[in-house]
Amino acid sequence: MKQELLKALADDYSRRIILKTIQQSCSVEDISQSENIPISTAYRRINEMKDCGLLIVEKTVITDEGRKYELYRSPFKEFRVELRERELNVDVVLNEDLAGRLSRLWLLLRS
Repeated sequence: MKQELLKALADDYSRRIILKTIQQSCSVEDISQSENIPISTAYRRINEMKDCGLLIVEKTVITDEGRKYELYRSPFKEFRVELRERELNVDVVLNEDLAGRLSRLWLLLRS
């Protein structure tokens, strides 16, 4: 995951997607429009980051018309990258409100 995180932070589109989803969950369309990212690129980057755990689906929404879409959120609120004596360290701070919700959901599913 460390390599995937560094790769995402080095990519302008991926970095903007992560920053956009730290405070609130967003749809792909919202991210594409607000961050001026082509929609196909937004879908591709979001799917890549979702597959490696850098984004999670916080909620699935079904509209009155029956259209389904997902809202994505960063599970992390801070990243710290440190290079010291030939060693690369990456520390993350969990997005607490999101982590708490996921933890409660997991407990409900297990019971």
